[in-house]
Amino acid sequence: GRSRCPPERRTPTLPSPLPKPKRVLMPADAQFAVGSVVFVPDEQQAYLPKRVASCTGLGARTKLTVGPLSGSGGAAVPAKDVADVVEADPLALEGAQDMVKFSNLTEAALLHNLRTRYSRDQIYSAAGAILLSVNPFKQIPGIYTDEVTRRCQEADAKALPDLPPHVYGLSENAYRGMLGEQKQQAILISGESGAGKTEAAKACVKYICARSTGGGGVGGGAKLLRQGSHEEFVQNCIVEANPILEAFGNAKTLRNNNSSRFGKFIEIQFDSQRRMSGARIHIYLLEKSRVVQQASGERNYHVFYQLLRGLSAEDCAASYLDVLEMEQLRLVNQSGCTTIDGVDDGADLQKTREAMAAIDMGEEERHQVLRTLAAVLLLAQLEFDQDGEEHSSVAGAAQPLLEQAAELVAIEPADLSHALCTRRLVTRDDVVTVPLNREQSGDSRDALAKALYGKLFSWLVERCNEKLVDDSASTAFVGILDIFGFEQFQTN
Repeated sequence: GRSRCPPERRTPTLPSPLPKPKRVLMPADAQFAVGSVVFVPDEQQAYLPKRVASCTGLGARTKLTVGPLSGSGGAAVPAKDVADVVEADPLALEGAQDMVKFSNLTEAALLHNLRTRYSRDQIYSAAGAILLSVNPFKQIPGIYTDEVTRRCQEADAKALPDLPPHVYGLSENAYRGMLGEQKQQAILISGESGAGKTEAAKACVKYICARSTGGGGVGGGAKLLRQGSHEEFVQNCIVEANPILEAFGNAKTLRNNNSSRFGKFIEIQFDSQRRMSGARIHIYLLEKSRVVQQASGERNYHVFYQLLRGLSAEDCAASYLDVLEMEQLRLVNQSGCTTIDGVDDGADLQKTREAMAAIDMGEEERHQVLRTLAAVLLLAQLEFDQDGEEHSSVAGAAQPLLEQAAELVAIEPADLSHALCTRRLVTRDDVVTVPLNREQSGDSRDALAKALYGKLFSWLVERCNEKLVDDSASTAFVGILDIFGFEQFQTN
């Protein structure tokens, strides 16, 4: 007969290319493997990484015990939180610079990755084409240097996405898109109040202005651009306009002492040779309700406090603000907060005035701006009486304020009173004047105060644009949209 094959020559069974997990670690009736790392909900930190100590059951029947990443011990995860437990991506535990590479990009993985990088002063992270930044609330050495600028400028198309995430890299992408694709480009900056959106917008403007010259860094401070160049002039105009925008459009909130309460779109314009030719500022959605109502612990717009603390005695008398203390003024006394630690409102008024002069506003124009602000403050002080038919009129005690506010905006007191205490209904055949009651007149007063302030702010932006814009030469632009911060209030 035939001899049997020797045992050593038998063909071994090949292992599966993707071996199944050991059933001792991942039984069929368990959701997580023992020893694996998961993100567990936490009241203080949102999610924390933990190591699975034991796990039984699936879905709603899962019972999970987790412990520290190193060491022993463990605690049961509350039943209400088990459904929110997710496996931890290894890259998130390391603090990866681009989160699009995660095998499973969950909220927990994103937050933990940002926290890990933030602890290393790496405030920028990426998720593909999206740049995420976390406000460090401190100066970080070396983050905005000429070396970082050169690295972004000199990187080729393949190398640029692999550079450490940075706002300069994002700006470089937009600039190259405008050059290579011959299309308008836009950078959208969004986030909650205090996240650092306005500072990011400033960094984008600074980089693109410097980049358009083909040389020079942006980290060196004074020598941002070729001295005396048109690009330097445009950038300086944008910088000079900023104190005006912040004074009239920023306010203290519970989250941020200098929160922008309006949206801003800055066009950096380029000519046919792709040299920077000008810029234009668009504003959106000014929070006009803040003019007449602020939440507890917040302030009205900075310029009101600058006005009240920075005007000379002579200017106060000319604006009729010398007879009322700040605590008596309705637009600034309702929140219980009139100061900001470390901020000198009186000194800031001088900076605002200097900024107005820098954009070629004459002395008379600046004087009229301050008079309009004073008129808004006095207008809000008006009180109303009503007769038996609920027809309102300006209260007798408020008549001096009515006359002063009317004088500041160059209208007759009787016309102002009539406008506040009546409304016109336009029908097909006639125009009917309808008297308002006391409450309706108060609403009319507040609406006028908000409208005056909103129109003043829009006019100031247009005055800034008169020095910035050169539409005749502009053929392309890179736009930077700085959306105002979103918050939750007791009354929205």
